[in-house]
Amino acid sequence: MTDAPSLALRYVACDACETVFARAGAAAASEACDRCGARALRELADVRGPDAYFSP
Repeated sequence: MTDAPSLALRYVACDACETVFARAGAAAASEACDRCGARALRELADVRGPDAYFSP
């Protein structure tokens, strides 16, 4: 089960303000940045679950 996504969260990064967000749902990358409003969010597809991103 280590490859199963946690709570179906998807991680997206805003290259404009260098912020990472956890979003729920399939359309996470098409939403605007919560911080600066930029629409070019990039999905971090290789991140599975919260520990994978926030752990070294």
